[in-house]
Amino acid sequence: MKISRRFSEDDKKKLEHMISLQFYMPYVPLGNRKLAHKVIYILTPILYILSICLFVLRQYVMFAAELTGGILSTVWIIWYQRVGKKFEERVHKVVYEDIGGLTEAFVDESGIIFNNKSIGYDDISNVIFYDEFMFAVWCDIKFLVIKINTEEKEYIQTILDKQEHIVQELQTKPFNLFLYFKVNKSDERKTGE
Repeated sequence: MKISRRFSEDDKKKLEHMISLQFYMPYVPLGNRKLAHKVIYILTPILYILSICLFVLRQYVMFAAELTGGILSTVWIIWYQRVGKKFEERVHKVVYEDIGGLTEAFVDESGIIFNNKSIGYDDISNVIFYDEFMFAVWCDIKFLVIKINTEEKEYIQTILDKQEHIVQELQTKPFNLFLYFKVNKSDERKTGE
């Protein structure tokens, strides 16, 4: 069966949210990520100034709380500038350039050919169905994303049912793929011991 789909802007946003660090923030303060970052950049020096004022006023408990808030904000800013921003840029590139175009997949009994790359069912460990997406996890660290409709999903499930080693999951809520990998790796280590 040939599956040919183009990802819409909404699809790309869903995928970016599922892959990126945004998943760690269940809500965005102030409704806008950039505005929330600006507020943190502005409030961090204010927290240090307030902590100095509280120290002078001998309010040591509040001084400790303000200083801790300032230090945590500073640590977050440093982490985001060194790691987080680069990671989000890479995710954006993957979603909008690598995944986000026209995808063509051929699915049959022998395997999946995805954008001219052949993947055998022996290499696939998990298949996750979420909304109108199918995520196939292969080689334990790679995944492919195919946008499917109900008919295609049923066809793929009948093929996957014949493959006993492939774990099929139906996700009803948004999830993060990196957390999924992390949890599955720790589960494998626990069962392997």
